[in-house]
Order: sequence, then structure tokens, then C-alpha cells
Amino acid sequence: NTLFLFSSGLAGIAVGELISRFDIRYTIATGTLLMAAAFFAIPSMQNLTHLYALYIALGVGYAMTALVPATTLAARWFVRRRALALALTQSGLSLGGILLTPILAELMGAGGLAAVRSPFTIILILLMLPISLFFMRPDPASMGLNPDGNALTGDGTNPGNNGIGAARAVRSRFFLLSAFASLFALLTQVGAIAHIYSWALERATPETATISVSLLAGCSFISRLICGSFLDRISLYPFVLTLYFLQGLAMVVIAFASGEAYVLAATAFFGAMVGNILMSGPLLIGRAFGTRDFPRILSYNQLIMNFGVAAGPISIGAIYDFGGGYQNAFLAVSTSSLLAFLLLLAAGSPDACMKQMSDAHAVK
Repeated sequence: NTLFLFSSGLAGIAVGELISRFDIRYTIATGTLLMAAAFFAIPSMQNLTHLYALYIALGVGYAMTALVPATTLAARWFVRRRALALALTQSGLSLGGILLTPILAELMGAGGLAAVRSPFTIILILLMLPISLFFMRPDPASMGLNPDGNALTGDGTNPGNNGIGAARAVRSRFFLLSAFASLFALLTQVGAIAHIYSWALERATPETATISVSLLAGCSFISRLICGSFLDRISLYPFVLTLYFLQGLAMVVIAFASGEAYVLAATAFFGAMVGNILMSGPLLIGRAFGTRDFPRILSYNQLIMNFGVAAGPISIGAIYDFGGGYQNAFLAVSTSSLLAFLLLLAAGSPDACMKQMSDAHAVK
């Protein structure tokens, strides 16, 4: 899993460069073919080298087809309702995992690894080819439009392509502090998600533990859609600060929760933060730096963030084994979410960052 995360993070840098220079549809189509080839090769694995190679291939394919391309498309096409567009886009990614993972698990349970080479699995992956090539468009300008479906202005300018260059953006105070804030927020989040079943099993019953996993996914899905519907009409910066603070509080609640009702309530509380925190990173980047080099900037953010994604489950597991169980483990990662809050607070608002960098460029 760690190899998959790091390969997808590193590949994301190249993906950000590719979709900044070329039609995004070709990147997604190539990634789709790579994913299909990797799935087809899984039953032929014979040793660890093959396993590592397949994890790398899947990581690269995921980077070419998932978060960075999908988020970039939403950011390019929408300005006024960008939060809602991202909420729907990321909810689609989550819903795919929720619906298809049990189906794939059932197929593998019945037919072993050979099931991933079944026509159903390969065709399902390859369905992305006609969708990406024939129904997607790389940006509004390719259809003679501005973002949000508006007609081009009289001078032919496209305001959706305004913003700060990646070279300046990734060296800025706001980018560095907000990216590391995302790292620590995702360390908390992914670590808790990875251990939520075991924690619920320890604090309640097997039935409650099973329900808690579905409840977590459901609350994440619903809360992201709800917040996405109004987030474009409120100030983004204090909203994300509140999310980081509440996630830290959720970890404290989880640390002390015991019994069926309290376990489910704590899970629902935490679940309400999950999807919104993942959505907040691209929104902050879009607000601070515009969409001119959005995919490049986002890919660097994702690379930094993936260190937190990889470290979260390991950190909670190590504290559980050697530091006094889940109570101490969740209290420890609550401080990680608090650190994310403090880092974003120190970064300042994305609107102030955009104004400062635009003013500095105008002076030059």
C-alpha cells in the first residue's frame, strides 16, 4: 500500500505536467490502458518483484485517471460553483470504491486472483476509454466557452486560465504551510479510517464494527454533498480551519467512546469531516493560485499529502502496540489535526495569498 501511494504521488508530478501541456483525455486514456494491463497481469504474479511492479503500475495508472485529472477538470470548468463541482466529482470517486470493491471481493472469493482477469473487470475498467475520449472536454475554451458555461468575452480572454505560475506558487509561504497542514490532517484521517473497524470491534460488538465502516463512508459522502452545496457562498478559509479543529475533537471523542451508541455517534461525527477535508485542499489551491497551473500545483500538494496518508495507519498501529492501546493512539493523532489547524492558521487566507502574489507580479 505504501508503495502504491508513493508511486502515485511521484507519478502525479508527471501527470500534472502532462495535463498542463496536452489534452487531459489522452492522459486519462493512457492511464486506463495501464490499469487494465496491470489487472490482467495480477493472476500471473510469481514473486515479490512482480507484486511490487504491479503496485507501481497501479499507482501510476491511478495517478493518471483519478484525483488530479478529475479535480483539474472540475476546477477548469467551474468557478462560481467549484465547491459543488468538486464535491460531486470526489463523491463519484468514493461511490465507485463503495460499490465496486464488494463486487470485486466477491469475485475474488469465488474465483481467486484469476477473477480480476474476468471480462467483467477488464470491460469495467476499459469503459473509461469511450467516456474520456468522446464525452470529456479538456477545458471550456475547447468548446468556445468560459468557465461555468459562459460565452467567451469580446476580446477572447478566458478568465478560467488566470492565476499564478507553478514555479512561484510552490515556493510560496501559503503553499508550503497549507500543504503540510494537509499532510497532518490526512495523517489523522487516514490513520483513523484504517483502524476504525478494529477500534469499534474492541469497544462494542462485531455487528457495530461492521455498521461503523458503512456509517463512516455514508456520513462522509452525505456531508461532502451538503457542504459542497453551500461552500461557494461562504468564506472557505475559516471553514477549513473549523474542519481541522473538529477532526481533532473527533479523535478525542473516539479515544474515550465505548458502547454501541457512543461508538456509532463518534464514527458519524468523524465521518462528517472526512470527505470535506479531502475536498478542501484543491479548493484552497484554486482560491490561492487560480487555474493557470492548477494541475502542476495540485500534483505537488498531493505528493506532500501522501506522506501523511502513508504514515497515518502506521502511527496509530505503532502507538496501539507499544503505547497503551487505542485511547492513547487517537489522542496522539488528535494533536496531528491540531498541528494542521495551526499550520493553516499561520499560512493565512488563500485570498490574501492571491492578492499578495498578484500585486508582487504587477510591481515587477
